[in-house]
Amino acid sequence: MLNSKKQNLMGQLLLLSATIVWGSSFFVLKETIEKVPAFFVIGIRFLIASILLAIIFLKKVKNINKTTFVRGFILGVILSGAYVFQTLGLKWTTPSRNAFLTSMYTIICPFLVWIFYKKKPKIYNVVSATLCVVGIALISFAGGVGGSKFAMLGDALTLISSLFYALQIIYNNKYTKDKTDVIQILIVNLFVVGIILSFLSLTTELPFCSINAYRLNTDQFIRILYLTLVCTLYAQGAQIFGQKLAKSTSQSAIILSLEAVFGALFSVLFGSEQLSLTLILGFAVVFISILITELAPNIFNKSKKE
Repeated sequence: MLNSKKQNLMGQLLLLSATIVWGSSFFVLKETIEKVPAFFVIGIRFLIASILLAIIFLKKVKNINKTTFVRGFILGVILSGAYVFQTLGLKWTTPSRNAFLTSMYTIICPFLVWIFYKKKPKIYNVVSATLCVVGIALISFAGGVGGSKFAMLGDALTLISSLFYALQIIYNNKYTKDKTDVIQILIVNLFVVGIILSFLSLTTELPFCSINAYRLNTDQFIRILYLTLVCTLYAQGAQIFGQKLAKSTSQSAIILSLEAVFGALFSVLFGSEQLSLTLILGFAVVFISILITELAPNIFNKSKKE
């Protein structure tokens, strides 16, 4: 049995791996939804991921009880809301602004914990979260802000998605700390997102798209397969297991918010974005925020004992 520190470290590493994967998916998803309806892509990847997981853990599926189903269902509805508003926001704002505003859940999480659990955030939680958002802003806006005449609408929708992501982190923490089977929750969670997004695709995209938009070529199929197996099946599993092992909700939010950072980093590595002083400064500020998150609790507790 892992001790508390090792469990926390393992949880952080799982969350970080999920964040890196989601950061790497930026190009794949962007290129895919340019020709394939967005809700369809998200719906199909979650449905396939849930079915594969159900086949692998068929015995667990048969033993899902009411409590586990309800928890998975709630998480699925919350995550669906996050994807819907983030995708709609992306239609009217730029990817950089979309990534930045989504990362606002870093700020929102400590205050939701305060509201739900009466646990007032420590000053270092607020400082690290604020620095993280500032760093992500520098990274996201390094390539310019741009946007359409409906940019404010896109920004508002994206902010709503950040609230859903914050709720997902809160409820993931709430539902995975007891003896509830994480695999069972994950299967229900993924399946609910797949059903909701597929339904939205059929009702809001299919009537306005050519049927050819739903016919995938080899390249699109491979991209969706990557999004399904790596960015959904693995990453969602790593997040929910990571949060089960990690101690702090605020700490989890900081790590998960690095998706925008890794997205920008992969942009530089693959030549889509130039390395600039603003980008470097943004990375430095985010790194400082992570150091505060990691070191401040120990310093704070040590000073209290003295």
